[in-house]
Order: sequence, then C-alpha cells, then structure tokens
Amino acid sequence: MTIVTSAGSPLSSRQHTGNTRPAWVVCLVFLLCQLWSPVVFSQAVEAPPPVLAAAEEAPSIDSPLVASPEAISSLETIQALIQANLDAQQELRNEFKSADASSLSGVQQQLDELTADLKQLRKSLEQSAIGSVDTSVFNEEEAGFDWQVELSQILMPIVDNLKALTEKPRRISSLLTSVERLSKQREAIVMAMENIDAELEAIGQPDLQASLGSIRKSWKRRLSDNDQKTKLAKLQLNELQNSDTKWWNSAKSGLLEFIKGRGLTLFLAFCFAVVVWHGLRGLFNLILTKRAFADHPDFRTRKRLAQYVFRAVSFMIVLVVVVAVFYVRGDMLLLGLAIIAVVGLALGLRQAVPRFYHEARLLLDLGSIRENERVMYNGLPWQVVSLNVHSVLRNPELTGVVRLPLKQMGELVSRPAGKEPWFPASKNDYLLLDNGLFRQVVRLTPEVIELQSGGGSITSVPSNEFYRWTFENLSRGETYAIPAVFGIDYQLQDISLSTVAPRLREAIEYAIMHSDYKQSLKQVQVEFKAAGASSLDFWIYVTMQSSAVTGLFKIERMIQQACVKVCTEENWGIPFPHMTVQQLPASAPPAPPPPAI
Repeated sequence: MTIVTSAGSPLSSRQHTGNTRPAWVVCLVFLLCQLWSPVVFSQAVEAPPPVLAAAEEAPSIDSPLVASPEAISSLETIQALIQANLDAQQELRNEFKSADASSLSGVQQQLDELTADLKQLRKSLEQSAIGSVDTSVFNEEEAGFDWQVELSQILMPIVDNLKALTEKPRRISSLLTSVERLSKQREAIVMAMENIDAELEAIGQPDLQASLGSIRKSWKRRLSDNDQKTKLAKLQLNELQNSDTKWWNSAKSGLLEFIKGRGLTLFLAFCFAVVVWHGLRGLFNLILTKRAFADHPDFRTRKRLAQYVFRAVSFMIVLVVVVAVFYVRGDMLLLGLAIIAVVGLALGLRQAVPRFYHEARLLLDLGSIRENERVMYNGLPWQVVSLNVHSVLRNPELTGVVRLPLKQMGELVSRPAGKEPWFPASKNDYLLLDNGLFRQVVRLTPEVIELQSGGGSITSVPSNEFYRWTFENLSRGETYAIPAVFGIDYQLQDISLSTVAPRLREAIEYAIMHSDYKQSLKQVQVEFKAAGASSLDFWIYVTMQSSAVTGLFKIERMIQQACVKVCTEENWGIPFPHMTVQQLPASAPPAPPPPAI
C-alpha cells in the first residue's frame, strides 16, 4: 500500500504510520486546546457568574407586572399616614413659633419623633412598592486593609455557596420569626392604647388630656407601622412559599448550570491530573530501565528511594496542575477549597514526618529488616516479600502469608537468606520420626502441620512446634538408606569372612531386583560387623532412590526374608539368645554329731 502526496511522491505505509503519535499525546493536545479556547475562557457563555446569571434571569422592564389589590391598598394606607405625619409636623411648626420658652423643648421632641416616623414610613412605602426585593444587595462595604478581612474574602466563596444551599429556608424562617415578633408587638401596642383611652375618659384636665392625646397618636402610628410591616412580611412569606417554580425545574436548571460550569472545571482538572501523572510515570519508567546490576541490594535501595521521591514530586506537580486549572477557569470556590486542602496537608505533614522517621527508614529499605531477607517470627522462618504500611511475610513451603503493620516490623531483624531451606519438610514428603513412626506431610500452613499415617489417620501439629522436631526426611535427598543387622551361628566361623557376606548380598539384590522396586535400587552393602554374645553379626546397608520411599518397611522385610532363605538353602544355623548355666560339684554330707557322753 502506498500513499501519494500532493507533489506526487509515493510514501510507504511504514513511513506513514511512523508519524503516528501516542494516544496520550493526542489527549493532552486536545485538553490544552479545550482549556485555552475562547469557549472555555468565556464563563459568561457556558457558566455565567452568579451576578450575571441573576441579571439574565431577572424579568425585563419592558414587561411590567400587574400589581395586586392588596399591594395598592397597602400603598394608599402608607401614603395617608405620611400625609397625616406631614400635617402634624406643620401644626407643630406653627405651634413652635407661638410657644413660650418653657414648652419649646417638648415641641421640638415631638417634631423629632415625627421626623423619625416619617423616615420609617417612607422606607416602608418604598419596600411595599418594590415588593419582596432584597435591598441588602445594594449595601456597600467600607474599604480598608485587614488580614483577617482579606482571609475572610478568600473563604467568602465557600461560605456563600454553603449559604446559597439554605437561602430559601433561612429566609422563610426569618420571616416567620418577624411575623411572630410583630404579632407580639401589636398585642402590646393595642393594650397600651386601651390603657390610654381608659385614662382619657377618666381624666378631666385639658392639659393632661392633650398630653395623653399626643402619646396616643404616637402609639397609633406605631400600630400602623406594625400593621404595614406585618403585611409586608406576610407578602414576602407568601411569595417564597407559593413559588411557581417546580422543584424538578430548579433541579434541572441547577444540574445544567453545574455541568456547564463547575462540572466542566472538575472534569478538565481530572483529565489534566491523569495525563500529567501517567506522563511522569512513563518518564520515570523510561529512566529506571532494568540494568545488569538491578538485583544488587544498593541498586534496589536507590530505586526504592527514587520511587518515593518520584511519588511525592508527582503528587505536588499534579496538585499544582489542578490548582492552575481552577485558577484559569476562574472558579473561586474550588480554588479556595484546593488552597485549604494544601495548607491542611502541609500542616499535617509537618507534624507527622518526625514521628514516622523510623517507619520511613523501613520503607526505604534502610532499617533493621529488609526485603527478600530471612526473618524469624513466631518461631518460624519467613521471607520479607514487601515492606509497606502492611508488610507481607511469606514462607515458600507454607500455604498463606502473614501481614504485619509497619510498626511491628520495626521490632524484627532480618538477615540474608542464602540457599538454605525455608522449612524442614514440604508437602507430600515422607518423614521417619524419632519414635520410629512413618508419616506423610499432607498440609502445611502458618498455624498447623498435618501428618498422615499409612492407615489414613491425620495428626495435627502446631507449626512452630513441628519446626523444633528432629526427624529424618526421606524425600528431600535423591536417595535414602535402609540399615539392618543379621546374625549366623558360631559354627560358621570359618566361612564368615569369606563366603557369608557375598552370599547374603547376592540374595538381597536378587530379592529386590525381582520386586516392584528394581528400578530404585542403588547399592547393597554387606559386611561383617561384630561377634555378638550368641551370633556372628553382619551389617546390611541398602541404598534406594527416593521414589521408592513408600516401600521402606516392605524392603526391610524383604532383606530379612532373603537372609533367612540363604541360611535355609545353605543349611546355615540361625542362632537365638542362649542362657549359660554353670553347675557346681555336689558338696559332702555333713558329719554326724559326736555321741553324747
């Protein structure tokens, strides 16, 4: 297959495919283009800030709302109160001009109260006119430098987002509290006015009635203000509780806003973190390619140190990349959370690193116990497979592993293992115990060793106790030996050193070669051993291959049978234990006693 360029020169398929870039490089280029593209930078298009979003969602001025009759009635009532207040102020000003010096202070105090009430009425009129709009958003904060204020501004996006989750319930709760408080105030105002009315009816002095009348007007204005505040609070409460927006519409809009804004930011941060992590890991693996001296202990130590340093540096680089994505995207909430996480992690490491210095030495394979070495634990030898938060110990001959915490591993001491065996027996080995019992190993675990007899019964022994036993393992070597002793009569003393030994060896070899174990026979030795108490004893030593270990007792019987057969054929006597009895000569009878005189 060939590919022709625009100039007409053919390119081989091998040359064409040689320019193919790795998949992770393509992903990295795509993410960079996505991050720095105008679409990503334009937060107002995909994820508009809260202020702009609120401005876009606000109702247009060109489409005015229709005022309710209750709102119009409330506005007319407040306006009437304002006009009454203005008329009262005009009367007091006229009275102030003609008042004497002793009553000027009282008139001025009444004017101040009316002015304050007028200001409150105008504020109530404005609030009633604009409805449930929150005017606190127009309050400007005072400028000034304070590090606590600056820190609070950094944390403000986090607090604002948390407050936004419960804004509506908190406003409803605040309005309910205000309605309850205003209701209690109205009861107190009504009670006060009833008391004033009762006193006005009982008092006949004109001056006192005028003073009480002025006080009653003040409490009446309070009652009117209280009613207006109550109506306004109930109106706002009704708007919040009877909102036309359904919960699923709110959830849908919130989900779409999250996907276009903060969700996309988190996705980009995750993708960049994965790409950077795998890129650094590939670079590290490229640097630490397998060398000819990779199995050297010093190289393994340096490699482990490099691995931990690489992980720490990679984590910091990934963290910087994630924070950079949050910064470029302009998400102050995620940026603040990331900064808090970094500061908390730094403070935690500053206090934790000195306490874990000893554990760090173990992790770097520089402590008293090291990987791939031999260590004794609970009376058994173990190989240190790995050193980690939970280290792993394994005995190649036992089924299962032991996991120990790093703190407990620091109390152990290991040594190079060499080529020594890890356990005195393996599965399916045949053992000859000190008491002469013949057993097969059927299971080995870190807790128990199971031995099976010829009849099939199982004996369980604790592993650490079994490790201290003394026995003969007939399966570990290539061969095993069967010793025996056979004695002949002293009457064959003249041929015992020349004829008997070769004849016994021939008979034993013949018996084994004509049995099922002929392929396993290695050597038969027969030599004169000693002159016993009642026989001339011969030492017999038969060497067999380990494959015939199951015939141990049968071969022992075959040896004795072959020796007896030879003695029968050659008419050789087989002695048995003798008891020698020596009879002393009979003694003379005692002399008779002398006759009596």
